[in-house]
Amino acid sequence: MTTMTTAMTTKFYCSQKFTWLTVDLEKRSTQSCCAADPAKIDISWIKNNPGKLFNTPQLHLERQAMLDDVPVDSCRTACWTPESQGLISRRNLFQSDIKTHNTLESQPEILNIILGSDCNLTCSYCDKQYSMSWLRDIKDQGPYLDTPRFRLTPMDLIKSNVSQKEHEASDGFKTLIKEINLFKNVDKKIIITGGEPFLYNDLSNLLNNLPESPTVVVTTGLGVNHNRLKNQLDKIANIKNLNITVSAENIGQWHEFNRYGSSYSEFCKNIDLLQKYGCNIKFMSVVSNLTVFGLADFANRHGNQNIMYSFCVDPNFLRVNVMDPDSMNRIIPVIESSNISIKEEILKNLQIPSTKEQQQQCSIFLKEFARRRNLSLDIFPQTMLQWLNI
Repeated sequence: MTTMTTAMTTKFYCSQKFTWLTVDLEKRSTQSCCAADPAKIDISWIKNNPGKLFNTPQLHLERQAMLDDVPVDSCRTACWTPESQGLISRRNLFQSDIKTHNTLESQPEILNIILGSDCNLTCSYCDKQYSMSWLRDIKDQGPYLDTPRFRLTPMDLIKSNVSQKEHEASDGFKTLIKEINLFKNVDKKIIITGGEPFLYNDLSNLLNNLPESPTVVVTTGLGVNHNRLKNQLDKIANIKNLNITVSAENIGQWHEFNRYGSSYSEFCKNIDLLQKYGCNIKFMSVVSNLTVFGLADFANRHGNQNIMYSFCVDPNFLRVNVMDPDSMNRIIPVIESSNISIKEEILKNLQIPSTKEQQQQCSIFLKEFARRRNLSLDIFPQTMLQWLNI
C-alpha cells in the first residue's frame, strides 16, 4: 500500500472517493458515491484482476488527484459546479470534504448495489438510467429536450429488450456478483437500490449471500402493489440487520405528481405493511423546485427525524432555486417555520439566481411531463406557471 503526502488544503477532496462503491449490475459501471459520473467496468480486466473492483487504475488516478487537491472530472456535475455557484453540494451535505484517507488503495466502507432499472414510476427528477418506465416513455414518445439525459443510446435500446432472467444469466452480471462476494465484509453498510428492488425476483437470494455488514439497506420507492410487497417481505423478514429506506418527499397530489405511477393511498398502505413487519424505516427526500412545495407537509406527516435529504442537481433546470420571485417568497416562510432538518441549506440555495436557460428548459420539460401523463399543473403557484410561460 503506497502512502501519499497529505495536501495542505482540501478544496477538491471527497472522502467518498475512498469509501463508497456503487456497482451497477445492469450497466456494468461503478461510481465512487451515488452522484459521481459512472465509469464503465472492463469485465475482462476484472476477470484478470479479481478483488480489484474498488482499486482500478482509474480510481487510483482520481484518488491521487484529490490528494493533490485537483478537481476530478467525474465529480464536476454533482459537487464542483454547484459549489462554484454557492450551492450546497452532496460533499458539503455529508461532510465528505473532511480528509480521512491518505492512500490510493482502499476498501469500501459503503457498498451500493444497483440491481437494474426495472421500475414502475416516472418520478419528475428521475431518468432512463434508473427507471425502465422513463426509458419506455422516451422510446415511445421521443425526447423532452435535446440533451443526453433524454436521448436514447444503442445500449438503452438493447437494455429495453433484455428480460430480468437474461440480465442475470449474462457473463457480466455473474462476474460482478462474484466480485462483490470477494469483499468478505463491508465496514458500514450495504445499500440495495434500483430501479425498484422489490421488482427484483431474486432479491431474497441476493440478500442472503451478501458480504458481512453491520447494516443492510434496501432503498425503495414502494412503487409495487401491496401483494407483491407482502410476498417479498415474507422472503426477507429474517435478513439480519435489514433496514428500509423509502424514497419519497411529498404527500397527496404532490406525491402523485412527482412520483408518477404511485398512488399516495397505496403508498401509505405499503408503509403500514413495512411497519407491520417490524422494518426499521427511514426516508430519503429529493429537494427540487417541483417537490419543495410539499416538503414541509411530508416532514410533518412522516417524522422529520427519519428523513435524509439530497438536492436535485441534475437536471440543472429542476434545482430548487429555479422559480419565480413570488413563488420563492411564498415558500420561504413555509420552510423557515418547518421542522425540516436542512432548512438553512434550502434557504441558502433559494438565494441563488436561476438562469434564463434553466427557466426555458424547465418550461419545456414541465409542460411535456404533465401532457404525457394527463396531469394538472394547477397544484403549482400561478405565478410560477406564468413565469414559465405555461
